[in-house]
Amino acid sequence: MKIIIDVSNERKAKHLIDILKDIPYVKNIKIEHKKEKRKPDFKSVFGIWKDREITIEDIRKKAWGKIAE
Repeated sequence: MKIIIDVSNERKAKHLIDILKDIPYVKNIKIEHKKEKRKPDFKSVFGIWKDREITIEDIRKKAWGKIAE
């Protein structure tokens, strides 16, 4: 059987883990850190090519060594 507990405070989570470790019938404790899901900021890449004279052919030539014909 598995029990999932979502704890909002890291200090209290550590305390809870210490308590659970002392219980003889608890076989395993798995800790997963929840990462905040952030939406990618699409606008953050705007302007990276600003003031650069570059074409798609230039990019391909740099990537593949020559332009595919």
